[in-house]
Amino acid sequence: MKQVVIIGAGRLGCSLGLALKEAGFPLRSISCAHQESAEQSSQILGLPVYYLKPEKAVAQGQIIFLCVPDRQISPLVRKLAKVQSDWSGRFVYHTSGLLSSMVLQPLKKLGARVASFHPIQSFSSKETSPRFWRKIFVSLEGDEEALSLAREIIQKIGARPIEIAPKNKPLYHVACSLASNHFVSLFSLAGELLERAGLEKSMALEILKPLVNGTWKNLKLTDPATSLTGPIARADWLTVREHLRVLKAFPLARKIYQKLGLQALSLAKQKGLSPSQIRALKRWLQDK
Repeated sequence: MKQVVIIGAGRLGCSLGLALKEAGFPLRSISCAHQESAEQSSQILGLPVYYLKPEKAVAQGQIIFLCVPDRQISPLVRKLAKVQSDWSGRFVYHTSGLLSSMVLQPLKKLGARVASFHPIQSFSSKETSPRFWRKIFVSLEGDEEALSLAREIIQKIGARPIEIAPKNKPLYHVACSLASNHFVSLFSLAGELLERAGLEKSMALEILKPLVNGTWKNLKLTDPATSLTGPIARADWLTVREHLRVLKAFPLARKIYQKLGLQALSLAKQKGLSPSQIRALKRWLQDK
């Protein structure tokens, strides 16, 4: 079986390494820019050797995962292309959700099979359990040979592959960011408003968690329109008006409330709100 090398063994890279090891893939080496991080990751992954220089690590394997920030991928690829001229028989994947496999073109010209390999999951720890990979989706695009091997890897770690056209990757990545990163920001904003309502910060967040869990359970069972509850879903314009009044003291929260309210209104329309109800709510949400 081909040896695996991970360049950038941070939270994602280390978590991927754990999943690959559990699935039976031989993890040969890792590379991290900082010694402390490299030592920590090598201990987590049970590797006796780590490398600070990526060019030394890639020499150890045939499957190379570049798990570095987007801005570092292109410089890293150019560097690797300069130090090693023959990449035939090797498979190189980057894990960016934004960039296409074209950023790996310098290595492809030297014989590598290349593709993007983006897991649609958040990894908050280097020691994220391999079970977090089960049933998640991994988006792919690139060379057919690289895609074929990627599908095999994904199947063995228990995930599910989808293919995204290169031109659609930015929009795809925005969608993922809205659902994950910006949800965290929205949750934090809701907690801040509860603090201003007189609750302790820790209590405010704990109060919201069961509410969020209940909403997520509903979403797992049905579609967004059916899951939508609250004043907009029931055309309660008086409540919406009062929300907007109290939010005048919090301009950013008010603007977010209005923009998301308009999106909720489009869902509520699917639930059967009448044209007059929609017009009344829209007037308040647009300050008209």
